[in-house]
Amino acid sequence: MKAYRLVALAVAGVSMLALSGCSQSGNVAARVGDETVSTSDVDFLTRIQCDTLNKAAKDPAQAGSVQAASTAQVRTGMMNTLLEAEIDRQLAASQHLDYDKATLRSVMSQFESVVQQAPKADQDRFRELVESVYRGQLQVWTEAQAELARQGVQSPDQQQVAEAVSALQAKFRKTVDISVNPVYGANAAGTVGAADPSLSIPVSSFAKQARSSTPDPTWVSKLPADQRCG
Repeated sequence: MKAYRLVALAVAGVSMLALSGCSQSGNVAARVGDETVSTSDVDFLTRIQCDTLNKAAKDPAQAGSVQAASTAQVRTGMMNTLLEAEIDRQLAASQHLDYDKATLRSVMSQFESVVQQAPKADQDRFRELVESVYRGQLQVWTEAQAELARQGVQSPDQQQVAEAVSALQAKFRKTVDISVNPVYGANAAGTVGAADPSLSIPVSSFAKQARSSTPDPTWVSKLPADQRCG
């Protein structure tokens, strides 16, 4: 099984939050049923990701392949990752979904080199968060393959399985109450970054770039250091 999302590394293509100056309220980024996704976990993964991009940007061997992103853009990606992970976890628990332990160990073994780049004090927490995300992905991915097999699709390609995963998640979303902190700009379907969290209308070119899902790299490069990763 190939994890269909590389956690804490996949930032390209995610929607970004507007730089509206909104502050997060409390430590609840989202609620999924009776469980919560914490803002502290979102911010933790955002910091780890930004540190990784910043280090890569300073490495001559990697700098050419690093695409800078705004901190807000990275935060949106981490929020979506953790929200989907909680949905996967609850979906797996509700249906008692199994997974291949050896595959999870293999995936985490490959990811360990990334974990080791994090500060020593952060490594256990980083490893635990990423492992929980991968475990949920693996459980739902395995169920998606089984569902396709029941439909007569014995050798599905990765796109077919990914679509089946999305269908399982969408079906489960209808059975549980999901609310996202408004600061993350979620739409009615709970997709973070798909709606504008600001009440103002963008007028300047800077404001329009801030709310674009694909901001111009030149605009990103001009952001202050504390609002840019890479």
